[in-house]
Amino acid sequence: MVLPVPSTARLTLRRWTAADREPFAALNADPEVMRYFPAALDREASDRLADYADGCFDRLGFGLSAVEQRTDGRFAGFVGLHRMRWYPEDVEIGWRLARWAWGRGYATEAAGAWVGHARELGLPRLISVVDPRNAASLAVTRKLGMVEGWRAEAEGRPHVVTVLDL
Repeated sequence: MVLPVPSTARLTLRRWTAADREPFAALNADPEVMRYFPAALDREASDRLADYADGCFDRLGFGLSAVEQRTDGRFAGFVGLHRMRWYPEDVEIGWRLARWAWGRGYATEAAGAWVGHARELGLPRLISVVDPRNAASLAVTRKLGMVEGWRAEAEGRPHVVTVLDL
């Protein structure tokens, strides 16, 4: 069963549409947005990620929702829940926003809505996997009440796993 996607006062969190693909591809091609990932994504890889993000809703009952500003409908990126391949027993809360959306509190606001939704779903805890150099994302995890659980490396990438018991 897929429960409704949460939203916030400033943001609409929703399932993906075809219109999201172009701005999502631009976001994923931006070297600054992708600085803490292995590489920027081409259009094909970006479209596969959008398919994965939305497909989580059908497979898991939750997913990585598209995010848009309520004021003008501008696509901002994604925020939501999924099962990360490195830690498949856990549910990860994750986000990726366009550069124009940074510094507005959008990641914290949208992720906070998803934390509440995770509680409604009865999930026992959430994790977030963050590159240790990504100070902005680590700050979001702290604002959500997450604490460092452990540090590890997977696929040659060091990361910090933060944890929030629900």
